Amino acid sequence: MELTEQYSDYLETFQDITRAQVRETLHSGNLGTLKEFGIREDNSGVWAKIVIEVHGAEKIYRRRILVIDAEDHPPEDPAEFAATLFSTNVVQEELEIPELRQRWVQGE
Repeated sequence: MELTEQYSDYLETFQDITRAQVRETLHSGNLGTLKEFGIREDNSGVWAKIVIEVHGAEKIYRRRILVIDAEDHPPEDPAEFAATLFSTNVVQEELEIPELRQRWVQGE
């Protein structure tokens, strides 16, 4: 059985919460637009990938994280907590904080 099937409830919760939190933060801060968010599985495990069109920047913001490691599962953190960590890191830390946003825009 594939991990995406085995942990389908976990991944659905993770996706729903991440998507909602990222959209809310992007909208409330007028930071950008969520262009893509999805889950895919490979030999390493299950990955979450996010693509954001950032207002005022020419580059597209892309990040991915390993949500479920193929060698080390089940995930340690509940889906709600893992989703909040991911969305906080993506939007609030890297795009909302001016110094970090500037570093990302400059490619540092």
